[in-house]
Amino acid sequence: MRRWTVLPLLVSSVFACTAETDLQEGEEPIAARADELVGGHPAAESEYPATVYLGGCTGVKVGPRHFLSAAHCFGDPNMATLAMTPNNDASNIVNLTVVSVNVHPEYTNCSQCANDGSMSDFGFRPDVALIVVAEDTPYVPEATIDPDPVAIQAPVTLSGYGCENGVGQPSGPPRLKVGDTESIDPFLLSDAASIPDAYVTTYGPEVDADSPGLCPGDSGAPLYRTGTNSVVGIAALVSFNGATGNPFGNWHTRVDSESRYDIYGWAQDIIEGGGTPCSSLCESPVTSTSQYFSKSYLGTGASCYEVIASPTAANCGGFSGNRTLSINGTNVACNSQSFTLPAQRNGGYCFAVGAGQDPWAWINAW
Repeated sequence: MRRWTVLPLLVSSVFACTAETDLQEGEEPIAARADELVGGHPAAESEYPATVYLGGCTGVKVGPRHFLSAAHCFGDPNMATLAMTPNNDASNIVNLTVVSVNVHPEYTNCSQCANDGSMSDFGFRPDVALIVVAEDTPYVPEATIDPDPVAIQAPVTLSGYGCENGVGQPSGPPRLKVGDTESIDPFLLSDAASIPDAYVTTYGPEVDADSPGLCPGDSGAPLYRTGTNSVVGIAALVSFNGATGNPFGNWHTRVDSESRYDIYGWAQDIIEGGGTPCSSLCESPVTSTSQYFSKSYLGTGASCYEVIASPTAANCGGFSGNRTLSINGTNVACNSQSFTLPAQRNGGYCFAVGAGQDPWAWINAW
């Protein structure tokens, strides 16, 4: 039986079925091909290192503090931390402070959807999210989002930390896998007219034994132009043989500028806007996630502090001469008197201190 499912940590949404489809003569079930990772191979540290494990889903670093993944993985706009692996070892988790979760607005409020769970609705709903974090991660290289559409039969490479032996089949601990294939005409997988403007599609190993297939845990994984650092899609959905778990086809959200909603432009606006409180205001800020921020000895040099929390008031003192303090780009007077903080900027506050006397100058926020 052919089935479709989005790719969360657990398979929880099987929403369409068509005619029964059997393995081709001479093919073995995917569960017997553990070394091939559903048609791919285990990645070396040098292969597509911008691909990261995000605690049950996969993602890709596309900016200094920006990770692109699938919207169905990150529906909570109030999530506080992002669990990420800095290398291919999915057990090596780094917890990053979330500044914002940006799910494409047409995913949550689809203006053209009939909300009937059909493949047509799927084509109108861009399954993509961009998560902005507070910390720099220089040990993870950045990939680039490719603004150019993918041509049919263009070489592409799937990647991801998902299950290895097929949907619903036994699998070992998550590890990064990659696999080369080529894009196909979306109408070979679905007759929904909304699909081509929204998704890059490829065959899975149930149709082409040499092609890799997605599996739960690969959600949000980047699709690359083969041999490059250019991301052309984000893993959203897989169709599979219900008896074997073997993938028929893979759907990746298009991220180019000619996709239905210009995903490239949407993402670049967030990345170029910085997405963190101190972006474009100062460099190398010290980050605090506490509701109560206090710095009692500022020294005499310039300094910068980024508060990823929601204090509402502050005071400061010991600023002599022409020494300055700006909060989110607005200069404030430091005379030990309390004042109301300005509006948040990108999820928090940036305290930029100018150089000067005296070293015992201080700041409090609560």
